[in-house]
This record gives sequence, structure tokens and C-alpha cells, in this order.
Amino acid sequence: MRNRRSIRKYKKQPIPTREILQVLEAGRFAPSGANQQPWTYILVTDSELKQEIRKEAEAVEVSFHCKAPKSLKNWFKKQGITPQKSFLTEAPALIVVAGCTKVPYWLESTWISIAYILLQAESQGFGTLTYTPSNTSFLNKLLKIPKDHQPVAIIPIGYPAEKPSPETRPRKPLETVVHKNKYGSNFFKVAKIRLA
Repeated sequence: MRNRRSIRKYKKQPIPTREILQVLEAGRFAPSGANQQPWTYILVTDSELKQEIRKEAEAVEVSFHCKAPKSLKNWFKKQGITPQKSFLTEAPALIVVAGCTKVPYWLESTWISIAYILLQAESQGFGTLTYTPSNTSFLNKLLKIPKDHQPVAIIPIGYPAEKPSPETRPRKPLETVVHKNKYGSNFFKVAKIRLA
């Protein structure tokens, strides 16, 4: 968990299918509301299909970036984030994760499964990115996903061609996010505990 970083550059080296299936097997074991297991994974390795996904995703991104509030545009600029999504064609594989909207807790459950996938991929030495286009309906059409299933994320997966520094994404200190019994009651002050 501490080592996982969002990876946007990938080596061309393919991943053995067996190892990707191990990653997806971990996702399958995620807890889900009412044990509905609403997730579906579509593994995309075809280069032409990845190119189509990238083309549609970039069109969605251009629209999103144009309409974004100024503060978000400034953040994008500072982070070097543009509508260009080269990782969608550079990564040897994409995992498109969709959830069945007909069952209760489908979205929460699907995101827990995504977390399991990300952590398993990290443990196997793969890089990933949780890419969430603002509109994912193009994936239903391109991948023939039924209308009652909503794509929620595209996860490029591959061997990292970059090593982002942990300093680029600092984490909030635990003391600032843990409260005791009610919001605003700092757990560490109330409990008189100090972190090492």
C-alpha cells in the first residue's frame, strides 16, 4: 500500500495472461453488498481496440477539461495532466471494470474490487492507474457491455517505465484524519497517544 504509485508510462513488455488472471482473482475476492459481486472485468489487449478506446476517451477528456472549474484547470496544469491519454495504448493490457447497476450497493462494491486489483497488481510488480473518464458510455458500445452494466474505471496494467517519487504525492498525517466519537474531536489529543 505504501509503495503503490499511479503509473502513466509503461514498458512494451507483455504480461503473461496467467499473471493478469491472478490480479483479477484478487478482485473477485472483494467483499460486496448483499454478496452480489456486481463487478465485471473486460481484459483488453487488442492494439486496435485500445486505440479506439484512447480516441474516445481523449474526446471525452477534451470536453471535460474545457468545462472544468479554473481551480481544477490550474491543478491539471501543475500536475502536467492533459486530455492526452497515451497510457491507454502504451500499457500492454487494460482492465475495464464495470458494475451491474441492477443490484444494491453495486458502485461501492465495484470500487472495493478495484482496490483489491490495484493492491494485488502492486504485489506482483505491475504498475497501474485508476483512470475514470467523466463519461464512460463509449465503453458500453466499444466493448458490447450491456446497458445495465456501467463502466467505472479503466485500469492500464503493465511493467512500469517510470518510478514516481513518494514525495510527489504526500499523504495527510493520520492525526489530521482520525476523530474520536465525533468530527472535530482529535483522537490523538483525546486518547493522549503519540505516533512513533
